[in-house]
Amino acid sequence: MNVAVKAVKHAAPGPYLGFSLQQVRLCYHLLTCPSGAQVSLELLDDVAVHYSNGAVTLEQTKSALKQNPLSDWAADLWKALANWLDSAASGAIDPKKSQFRIYVSPFHTGSWAEALNNCNSNADVKGLTDAIASSFKKKKPTACATYIQRFLSATDEERAAIAKRLIIVSEDDPIESLRALIKTTVVAELVDALCHSAIGMAKEWADELIRKGKAAKIDGDKFKANFIAFVQRNNLPGLLTSLSSKPEEEQVAAILVKRPTFIRQLEIIDASEGDRVRAISDFLRASSDKSRWAEAGLVWEGSFSDFDDSLVRRHGLISGEIDDLFSFEEGAFRGRQIYRRCAQLQIPIDTRSVPEHFVHGSFNALADVREVGWHPDYKSLLGPAEE
Repeated sequence: MNVAVKAVKHAAPGPYLGFSLQQVRLCYHLLTCPSGAQVSLELLDDVAVHYSNGAVTLEQTKSALKQNPLSDWAADLWKALANWLDSAASGAIDPKKSQFRIYVSPFHTGSWAEALNNCNSNADVKGLTDAIASSFKKKKPTACATYIQRFLSATDEERAAIAKRLIIVSEDDPIESLRALIKTTVVAELVDALCHSAIGMAKEWADELIRKGKAAKIDGDKFKANFIAFVQRNNLPGLLTSLSSKPEEEQVAAILVKRPTFIRQLEIIDASEGDRVRAISDFLRASSDKSRWAEAGLVWEGSFSDFDDSLVRRHGLISGEIDDLFSFEEGAFRGRQIYRRCAQLQIPIDTRSVPEHFVHGSFNALADVREVGWHPDYKSLLGPAEE
């Protein structure tokens, strides 16, 4: 039995915490699917839930910031139905073992969409089909004509197999469903940060599978176990857990080409390309964590200044020690020794342990503004700072 089109209006539509709507829905299904289920991205559909008994839920996601994909003659609405009819006809899916869902955000509706959503019997589908056919002859819409004709040309059985199993969900804020799952277990300040981390984790897992040439099909039980462990770590009073995702390879490569100051600092000590790639990744993650910890109220912003001061002091002590031990070595060699020792430090913020990448990334942030340097003559070798 279908459920009513629902409107959930909690927040203005926006960029879904920086992720695509498909990625948000992938995460939601991973956290809510039953034991033994898997969730895929762009395999059978935009998102699909694969149940242990062989059944599937196929979901089309529609970001509706500029148009209404549920209006009576919307191409998006009828294309989804036509695609499902084609998939059933080809044997790619078994409609008797499938549930079909169109998910739209922000909230929209339409009379045909609601009528389709409310079809619970063959008679309902037949009556609606007759009404659509009659209206279609009068309106003759062009954008969706091919898709509606596919719907109308299907057999009664084919149409009923889709329409009786169709659910249309439309809500303003797709993140709210995730918030509802998380907010009962953590302080309010952490909710959005954990939502962001959960979506980022789902995206990373899917991207990793795609990079390996595999289908982006993720085990729900494994994902939930990993996320629960992540939440528990965030609730430990003595630990600050990273809320950032690993940057994309393309993003790292673009920064490597631009050669910001902290990369030039590594170049003049002949650091390897691997060191430079790791520096960029950790620099980006540390910057993201700093912002998210502050936004979530996990760290007082003044504590970051104290942390940076501590890093500068440690850098000075290590530099002095390296000068004493290796005064006979060239500057690039001494710079690499300083850099590696600094990168290995574990320094807390307000007595709370931080992830390894945060210390390393923060050192590179200081190197970017020339507060610290690796080569003994880094200031002269870098030349005047750009205004």
